[in-house]
Amino acid sequence: MAVTADELPTRIGVLDWQLLLSKSPQAEDAGKRLEKEFQAPKDKFVNKQKEFQTKREKMQRDADVMSLAERGKKEKELAKMEQDLRRMDEELRSDYATRHREEMDLFIKEVKDVVDKVAEEYKYDLVLSQEAALYVAERIDITGKVLERLEKTAKSSPAKKAEATKSDKKS
Repeated sequence: MAVTADELPTRIGVLDWQLLLSKSPQAEDAGKRLEKEFQAPKDKFVNKQKEFQTKREKMQRDADVMSLAERGKKEKELAKMEQDLRRMDEELRSDYATRHREEMDLFIKEVKDVVDKVAEEYKYDLVLSQEAALYVAERIDITGKVLERLEKTAKSSPAKKAEATKSDKKS
């Protein structure tokens, strides 16, 4: 007697995205890339904030001995600096958000590729995000399998090999 596809049990797997985000080397590498990419603009912003603060404190200290015209000029200068700081902050946040989304899109694509392979290999019919489930039995959680594959992928990726080669040469 042959078994039809309708008679086979449905295999379901569940994936914990939060765990993958916190544990996978790919997510960690993306975080490091973003940190490195935005360190200089962040430092520039912090320095501008310090400069603004210093000028504001100086003006507050010297306000009593300044002429009205000089005081008005300094207040305009500070207002312009403050406006520039706000714009700089907005641009920095916007640029960071855009790059973060780009990195997340790459990460999600890589995870999806690994999930597809795991699902095919272990014959899962459906893989859900853990957030979509009210209850998950440990036996259907495939996060560990996916994380293991991501770790293997990270170790064998060309970028990792290049990094390892660079660090070997420095030693």
